[in-house]
Amino acid sequence: MPNRRISDDLKEAALRLEDRGRDTTKQILKIVQFSKSTLVRARRRKLLTGRVAKAVAHGRGRPRTLAEQDADYLVRLAKHKPTTFLDEYHERLDRYRFLPASLATIHQTFIRARMSLKQVQKMASERSPLNRANYSRRISIYPPDSLLTKSQKMTVLMLASSADQRSGLVSSAHSHSFANGALPE
Repeated sequence: MPNRRISDDLKEAALRLEDRGRDTTKQILKIVQFSKSTLVRARRRKLLTGRVAKAVAHGRGRPRTLAEQDADYLVRLAKHKPTTFLDEYHERLDRYRFLPASLATIHQTFIRARMSLKQVQKMASERSPLNRANYSRRISIYPPDSLLTKSQKMTVLMLASSADQRSGLVSSAHSHSFANGALPE
């Protein structure tokens, strides 16, 4: 009989039968069809609280949604300084609004406000001095003239291709190297 919901009325009836004293505990358990430990728990709860019902579980965990004013505050913060991390928003809510909202709640608030967190988090990570230093260290091994954007590379390829066509020197091997994205020498 594990994991079945036993009504509070049935527990009350079992306790009344026990108080009446006419039946043994075994007979009472046979009548109500639950275990002795359930009867003991019901008796203990009745003595402690005056009721056999469990306490209503309300207010457990963090609130899943923010009040409208708090959500507006978050959106205003994000529009003012979009490079803030979620944990920094969490700290501000906790410090200035005394509201311990979870990171998931803050994230859902931004989604409801139709804000893109991907761009915000990318901008926030780029402002890190350590990330900037790592990028500078990695990029410093390349000579400056080899650092081209994709559009600059396409421009160079198009200019080289048109110059070769004008001079009539286009060969299949040479044009094949351009197709692979190699720069002209």
